[in-house]
Amino acid sequence: MGTQIDSPIDSSSPSSVGAEFYSLLDAVDSESIADDFEIGTYTAKHDFVNHLKVAVFEGVHPSDSLDELAERTDTHDELEYMAGSTFSRLTNDRDYRAVVRLFFELLHSPQLYHQRGVQRKQLDWLERAVVATDSTNLTLTRSVAVPSESRATEILHVIEPGEKGLHFNLAARVDGNAKHPLGVTLTPGVMREPTQFDHLQSDVEVFADLDSPIHVFDRGYLDYERFCSLKKQNKDFICPLQTDARVDVLEHVQDVEITDEQGTRHLRDERIELAETNEEFRRIVFEDVDSEELAYLTTLSSGYAPVEVISIYTLRTMVEILFRELKQYTNIENFHSQSLNGVLFKIFCTLIGYVLVEWFRQRHPLQGGVPGTIRTIRTRWNTSLRTYG
Repeated sequence: MGTQIDSPIDSSSPSSVGAEFYSLLDAVDSESIADDFEIGTYTAKHDFVNHLKVAVFEGVHPSDSLDELAERTDTHDELEYMAGSTFSRLTNDRDYRAVVRLFFELLHSPQLYHQRGVQRKQLDWLERAVVATDSTNLTLTRSVAVPSESRATEILHVIEPGEKGLHFNLAARVDGNAKHPLGVTLTPGVMREPTQFDHLQSDVEVFADLDSPIHVFDRGYLDYERFCSLKKQNKDFICPLQTDARVDVLEHVQDVEITDEQGTRHLRDERIELAETNEEFRRIVFEDVDSEELAYLTTLSSGYAPVEVISIYTLRTMVEILFRELKQYTNIENFHSQSLNGVLFKIFCTLIGYVLVEWFRQRHPLQGGVPGTIRTIRTRWNTSLRTYG
């Protein structure tokens, strides 16, 4: 995970790393969510909050076994002891949609709205938010049973390790160095991700601070009908386009030349009609120093210079960084559970943990980015952390 970077610790501070990490959970009414999903209806103590905290903790600090996880709950502040068998039973039996609800309510909390606003101001050259849509495969390390929706005891299919696993589809806000999940869908690994695009856009539309974002997505979502639909809905987007795609060039707007230490590159700005759609778009063609061309299709107006269009699209790489961080530093692909409900419960708890990590590191500007913050959370859990600012 790279070089150890120590952070200033003040033992006089009353708040521990663990308490600070969980502090955002207070913005969500976990008890009401538990009631809505009848968690604890038939037991005297449902312990949903502790179960949630343990599952989130496991997401950012994976255990080799349930016994090891139980030992940690016995030694880590903010957690009440939970036997490994109890954690396994609750994770498998409790409706995963409860933590999905909690995840989305967390994203809509006033604290995260404020944090997104602060981060937006740091990108002073761009006045609008940018939302990237992308997907990745989650490899499963153990068999996962998929039950019948009507009869839970009937197993329809077993996803085996080595198969395509699950497909993780994500919409995320990507402004500058900030990245924030906004919508998530999970599908069988054999399903093509473009089918999930509209679901993710619907998730994005409910955020009050994202009333007019610029959407960026890669070739996995190429669909001419989608391009036309987005344009008719007055939604701006940028995506790559095959350089040999069938288009009619209606107007050659301008050529731009960029010269620096890397050499001279050329940009071509055109107004085109996309083949057989009768819809006009803007195409930016970038020619690198080796004369290789990359083409971008967009609905952005000429108020955005060609270089700015490409710079905005480049922000999409923040989603790839998010995927890499989830796979390298969290428990997004490794589960103790072998039921589909348990796997989904843990995936969304891990996503909650990732949001809490981002919240934690923005409140306490630790060095080392997400990896450094996770390292601090793992190694300093019971230690008081100096409050910054």
